[in-house]
Amino acid sequence: MPPGPDGAARNKVLVVGMDGLRHDRLTRPRAHAPVLHGLLTAGAHGTSLLPYGERDGQAEQGPSTSMAYTDSGPGWSSVLTGVWPDRHGVTGNDFIGADYTRYPDFLSRAAIARPGLRTAAAVSWPELVHRGVLGPAIGRRVHYDGETDGYATADDLVARAAMRWLTEHDPDLLFVYFGGTDEAGHATGPLSPAYDDALLAQDTHLGRLLAAIDDRRSGERWTVLVTTDHGHLDTGGHGGDTDAEREVFVILAEPGTPAGTRLDSPRLVDIAPTVLDRLGVPVDPDWGLAGRVLPGPATSRT
Repeated sequence: MPPGPDGAARNKVLVVGMDGLRHDRLTRPRAHAPVLHGLLTAGAHGTSLLPYGERDGQAEQGPSTSMAYTDSGPGWSSVLTGVWPDRHGVTGNDFIGADYTRYPDFLSRAAIARPGLRTAAAVSWPELVHRGVLGPAIGRRVHYDGETDGYATADDLVARAAMRWLTEHDPDLLFVYFGGTDEAGHATGPLSPAYDDALLAQDTHLGRLLAAIDDRRSGERWTVLVTTDHGHLDTGGHGGDTDAEREVFVILAEPGTPAGTRLDSPRLVDIAPTVLDRLGVPVDPDWGLAGRVLPGPATSRT
């Protein structure tokens, strides 16, 4: 693709979600994740704890309407919409109370704000499409069924679909979801060899996507964000309020970022405004987004 009309590179964004990936299992020296370790070294990253028992910044005893429940439904809803459960309404994997009409996903917001943008999403947890988290305004939506076919199979199909888009089409914004680490965490816990194997598989998929981006024509400037929705107990499982379940991370890689930059407590709700910022989509205050734009080089703005 040629550069923009002023000769500047055209900004594009890849967001990769890895369900139930514990930060400490990712960052340990012997973790099976060379691609992610490369992004950690060359880019920016940080961690935060999902909020628990707070309202308007005031600590409370026990959970409140702003609690970010450590389940995948509320977690990915927060990532994609840029608001916490007190606004998007999702407090569990039943998605009861979801308000994606008022708080749509960031791909839909980008597509509606700039109709020329090409948006695409590929996921191995079909609920993200079936429940409306990823809305119909997205240009391409593909979902595979990790619950039925196993996430190793479904994640591979997701990676293949995303590879096709990157090599045969011209996406401006791509969201990819892998669920293998969460499946392994539930089955054998995050300290198990099976969890390491799932992490390596996802890392390999990510490497293929980054290689496809590198092989694209010049005139593009890619921002890559990698995140998770929650952690896991050592014994496996989540849904509670321990630090092991609440800790999440964000990795941000883009040209001009000093290697090894530490992000200051990046939150799940920061993903959406950061994506929109990198694409040059102004955030309307009426959208009520709860996140902030993660810092990057001044040249990242369109």
